[in-house]
Amino acid sequence: MPALLGRVKQPVMVVAPYLSERVRELLAQGGASYADATGNVRVVVSRPAVFIEGVGSSQDPERVPRPLHSLRGAAAGRVVRALVELELPKGVRELAAAASTPLGTVSRVVSFLEAEALVTRDQRKRVLAVDALALLSRWSKDYTLTKSNELHQVLEPRGLPALWRKLGGLPRYAATGSTAGPGIAPTRIAMLYVDDPEEAARSLDLVPAEAGANVWLLRPYDEVVFERTRQRTLLFEGDGRRRAVQDSEVDIVTVSAAQAIVDLLSSPGRGPEEAQALMETWGKGEQRGA
Repeated sequence: MPALLGRVKQPVMVVAPYLSERVRELLAQGGASYADATGNVRVVVSRPAVFIEGVGSSQDPERVPRPLHSLRGAAAGRVVRALVELELPKGVRELAAAASTPLGTVSRVVSFLEAEALVTRDQRKRVLAVDALALLSRWSKDYTLTKSNELHQVLEPRGLPALWRKLGGLPRYAATGSTAGPGIAPTRIAMLYVDDPEEAARSLDLVPAEAGANVWLLRPYDEVVFERTRQRTLLFEGDGRRRAVQDSEVDIVTVSAAQAIVDLLSSPGRGPEEAQALMETWGKGEQRGA
């Protein structure tokens, strides 16, 4: 642009509804004057000598945010979790604070969900109600347990009961999958969100396993998996199956019901079936809010 302006012999004045900082910089380098509707102005004239400069907006007030087309990514996951787990109604600013997510991102996510008929908003744009189960099902189309999180497969050679007893030694964890589900199927693979899978494997004395793994250590897509967790008492005997008779028990931390549902929907084996069962018990009031 400066080279192009340099070939113009007469003074140049560029006027537009909005000129970005980069465009203003290039115009100034080329010796051109400019003004936009937000108050950004620079007028330079040699004869008579005139120099006027003013600063307006640094953002285009007419810019329309690019709409979302999916619920991929950590930010969308945080917003979904907040919508299905926290009390409504909530405005976009309240949601942004609750989900620790930028206001613009929350606005785009909520607008996408409104277009999908998954949330209801009032004239003030507050979210009044959420179809929680439908929203979790929609989220599961863009989120999968093994692809959205970093998976490390390891083996507890002494069986899962030995693992459960050692979890209290970890700084932080949250069990998901069947362990966090409705209990209609025995846990074949322990699925654990941990901050550092390699360090957790060393701390728990687990063995790397390409095949035959009975433990999945997951570096989470976002720290929200550690929020609003639940405590569960596991009853089991030597083979690790839960039983009504108390042979042995241990308290563990599991993810929230909503996180468990979306994880189970993409889990192997009977995971989707367990997700449906958990949805029936957790989502008695599918339409959450007013």
